[in-house]
Amino acid sequence: MATTTQPQRGTTRVTKGQPGIRAWFRDPFILHKLLSLSGVIPIGGFMAVHLVLNSYSLRGETEFNTVVKTIGYLPFVGLVEIGLIFVPLLFHAIYGLFVVAEMQGPGGNLSRYGYARNWLYTLQRWSGVIALLYIAFHVYSTTVLRKLYEWGLTGGVAGGTEAAHLAGFRAISYDAMIWRFAEPLYLAIYILGVSMAVFHFANGLFNFCIRWGLTIGAQAQKISAVVWAFVGVVLLTIGLWTAVNFHLLSRDYKGSGQSIRATYPTLDVLVKTESAPADARPGAKPDGDASQAPLQ
Repeated sequence: MATTTQPQRGTTRVTKGQPGIRAWFRDPFILHKLLSLSGVIPIGGFMAVHLVLNSYSLRGETEFNTVVKTIGYLPFVGLVEIGLIFVPLLFHAIYGLFVVAEMQGPGGNLSRYGYARNWLYTLQRWSGVIALLYIAFHVYSTTVLRKLYEWGLTGGVAGGTEAAHLAGFRAISYDAMIWRFAEPLYLAIYILGVSMAVFHFANGLFNFCIRWGLTIGAQAQKISAVVWAFVGVVLLTIGLWTAVNFHLLSRDYKGSGQSIRATYPTLDVLVKTESAPADARPGAKPDGDASQAPLQ
């Protein structure tokens, strides 16, 4: 009598490479979609705008300082920064780290399937980790440092005064950025951090279009890959051009024949110097002596 063999059920249990397997993330569908969405809006959008605004430094001191002060005068700027930037970034970073922690390591998926998308999957995760470390460094060296001056916790100026607010502005002004980029290590960290952040954003846009059902077919995905790669190249070019320009300006500071670090040995010295940097008022016409007008 012939016997029939029943098909065996799969018994392999995946313990790596399947984000969401932990008890508190058993159904990661919604979280993954929110991870993808937050990476585009608002985090990615903010990064793109931030890079473009920084590029005003290519026009000159008055233009860059005017942009910096205009942003500082935005109504409820603190609430905007917390609600639209830091909270989404915190979610994206925390859940993203869980995804990275559950990737397949050496000998896993990447070693067995060396397809381009497998490499991009891995690079997407690790570029996010590097970008996160850079963002933490960048926020501390700019936003946090500015607040420390404004609150009187550094610089020797009483917090909450007009002098303290002016010191806070000077800590992230045109001259202050030249001072930072004069250091080759700072320039190298910036180049690495921005490169990883831009790649993470551009490749994330490709993944976003797939995850949200915008590019279903193979042809649509090929077009999407080219479009977002182009966007990434443009953003990276803007970021690197801005950084290199700051570094070059630091070598011959304002035609003095010496570097900015020789003129201002420390950032505190630069911040406390009345003539550096020039004060730009929001809306000031970027020519003439408008940049020298005192704060009102």
